[in-house]
Amino acid sequence: MAARLLGGLLSADVEALLPGDSALSFVLTPKGRPIAVPTVVRTEDAILLDVTRAALPGLLDHFGTYLPPRFAPLTVLGDARRVSLLGLLPTALMKGLDLAGDVPRVTRAPEEGSGMDFYLLSGDGPDREAIEHAALAAGGAIVSPADYETCRIELGVPRFGVDITADNLPQETGLVPRAVSFDKGCYTGQEVLARIHYRGHVNRHLRGIRPVEPPSGESPGPPLESGTELAREGRVVGAVTSSCSSPRFGPIGLAYLRRELGPGDVVEAASDPSTAWLVSDLPFTSQ
Repeated sequence: MAARLLGGLLSADVEALLPGDSALSFVLTPKGRPIAVPTVVRTEDAILLDVTRAALPGLLDHFGTYLPPRFAPLTVLGDARRVSLLGLLPTALMKGLDLAGDVPRVTRAPEEGSGMDFYLLSGDGPDREAIEHAALAAGGAIVSPADYETCRIELGVPRFGVDITADNLPQETGLVPRAVSFDKGCYTGQEVLARIHYRGHVNRHLRGIRPVEPPSGESPGPPLESGTELAREGRVVGAVTSSCSSPRFGPIGLAYLRRELGPGDVVEAASDPSTAWLVSDLPFTSQ
């Protein structure tokens, strides 16, 4: 019953998930605007929705309106229940994590980098320290929140509350191929999303930006800050949503840009026309 009710609120095919499966999804308003972009995890006796803290108030309000608590009781677990490991091959991880056999886990999609997420649902199983110790013993690496953010931007993965807000349409984010089923039954916001998919287009897309190669011997400047407007030939064409100084790629960022701009085009910060930034396809790691 819970899966069927959630299926009417999520863009992913929740009912098709088996225990241990996961899927990315949108939760949309009736006008097709994102409320949250959860990772949906199916366990033997529950369905977990892993969302950012920024999405939680709107999601709870939405579910309070549309989800009958009698048939789909909702529990908020808090943001300390997940252990995320990046850069760890699943085969190596499994060898060192026998103690975590009862912990729900999700192998990250290739688009999000190799690694796994573990969900600690009760105090009966291994704790965070035990999982991290076993991961290190298996040859993995625990990264800091700052390193995690850098990895996310390198991979071109948008984050709700940062790169995705209620001002966006799903097709702008680049996540529709992974987060939307066009074969499942109806769900809130489907009509708008399907109309754009089959008969229309959006006016902007999430792209990568990086400095135009500086003259030999010169270092590129710092990354552009979030919110910086981008221009081309004096006309504002987009804005930066995330940025970082990547050890591999230098100063990079994610930005929404007009749909006519694609990889190879050059834009500048609207406040500083002397800068030059190259529009890149995502992820940066594919270049």
